[in-house]
Amino acid sequence: MKHKYLSVVLFTSIMYIASFAQPIIKAQRTIGGSLNDALWSICLTKDGGLIAGGNSFSNTSGEKTENCRGFDDYWIVKLNFQGKIEWDKTIGGSGGDNLKSVIQTSDGGYAIIGESASNISGEKSENSRGSSDYWLVKLDSLGNIQWDKTIGGSGTEYIDNFRQTSDDGYILAGSSASDISGDKTENGRGATDYWVVKLNKNGKIQWQKTIGGNGYEFCSPVELTIDGGVIIGGFSASNISGEKTENSRGDYDYWIVKLNSKGNIQWDKTIGGNDGDFCRGLKQANDGGYVLAGASWSNKSGEKTENSRGGADYWVVKLNCQGHVQWDKTIGGNADDNEVWCLEKTCDGGNIFGGHSASDISGEKTENSRGDYDYWVVKLDNKGNIQWDKTIGGSDYEEMHAVKEVQKNKYVIGGFSSSGISGDKTQKSRGEVDYWIVKLNYIRHQTEEVVSQNEYSLVKPNINANGFIIYPNPAKNILYVQSNGKAILSLTDQSGKILLTKTIDGRGSINISGVAAGLYYLKNNTTGATQKVVITK
Repeated sequence: MKHKYLSVVLFTSIMYIASFAQPIIKAQRTIGGSLNDALWSICLTKDGGLIAGGNSFSNTSGEKTENCRGFDDYWIVKLNFQGKIEWDKTIGGSGGDNLKSVIQTSDGGYAIIGESASNISGEKSENSRGSSDYWLVKLDSLGNIQWDKTIGGSGTEYIDNFRQTSDDGYILAGSSASDISGDKTENGRGATDYWVVKLNKNGKIQWQKTIGGNGYEFCSPVELTIDGGVIIGGFSASNISGEKTENSRGDYDYWIVKLNSKGNIQWDKTIGGNDGDFCRGLKQANDGGYVLAGASWSNKSGEKTENSRGGADYWVVKLNCQGHVQWDKTIGGNADDNEVWCLEKTCDGGNIFGGHSASDISGEKTENSRGDYDYWVVKLDNKGNIQWDKTIGGSDYEEMHAVKEVQKNKYVIGGFSSSGISGDKTQKSRGEVDYWIVKLNYIRHQTEEVVSQNEYSLVKPNINANGFIIYPNPAKNILYVQSNGKAILSLTDQSGKILLTKTIDGRGSINISGVAAGLYYLKNNTTGATQKVVITK
């Protein structure tokens, strides 16, 4: 790999003429400082914008408004629905801090997770437990820290993903090389194991599970399941041992573990071929089964039904609800298509996923490489058939780490880029590596002309001439409001008594933390429009 870090693209003035049934780049945005800034995660926000998170080595420069705290730091950037930066935050300690995932929480704020080697310093309030630890940071809607939690043992912990649970707590799913020490209550099974930690809404550990065999395991995706449980995925080199019930197929294999709501194992499945197979994405399908995506170096063997196209390929596997393989698809070109980093379920029941590729037209790849490695995004239907693929890049190195469906056939993808203006990249580099966010539309018409000047719309709020929108609803603590222009708002109880008033100009927030749970009415006194609001505690 030429570069360790990643970049992001989003919003620029561009015009494209699309041919029939081809995805087009509608807009893009490069965001970064003077050094390395690597995007790992994006999340669509309730106000129609998005938040991007990754790690940064840059001091104040480019779009970065704060200096680095140490070796590298968490860096989050909030964009509105037009793609304009609302705020950015640098969060870190004196050591290395590597953000992996950002989510919006039920209270309208955000939570970020990654790995940290820092002791108490900067924004870090607890010392390291060992080499590196899980580091969870809870933010309010403006990026201000509410609390942070360091979780680890005396060795090294790695984490890619987490989810907020229905009780407003969190499931953290990563990997650990620690025995009993620090926050870790079980010894390791081998070299590294899956380590799943359940926190309450304040970051206190409720339960934890060490899950592994006598070799190496690395956990990557985690999802909450419709039965109230948890499913985790990643890759394993262990034979039958510890919690692993099946032997390795080759080098590393996909290893999927289904847990109930208390973290007890319901089943596990080893899925692989005779070489290395690395699961990075997992989603529950509409039929209750699961779709897995990652990279594979294997030829036809084990559970793999097709030979490699060349080097590493994307490998998608569909399981039923008990973990039995229903179908698999090998998707690649004649070079290293290494590897899938993100997978999302789409509203049509299919899936979209991507990573990076160095292949020219070959195998399933329909476009030539732009330079070194490029973003390569692939859309499948619910049977695993390819609907389209798109290569996106500049003359240097790109790596895609996130994809979100904004609306049907409209997507936002993010990662990092070291390219200047070249290929598909229309903005110059800020430093060595930058965030690069791209809006991609799948067009069904013969031709479409897209001109973007000052507006990049993700999900433009649907506000009629006399109305306004509120979110979330039900709400607790903070209620967010958007309107057409200036609005004088009043919150009343069911008797008509005015409890709060607030004036906003297009958008704003109302602090409802002091209002009792119940049904209320929010009135836009400028237009006379009224909406019901449910406040919870």
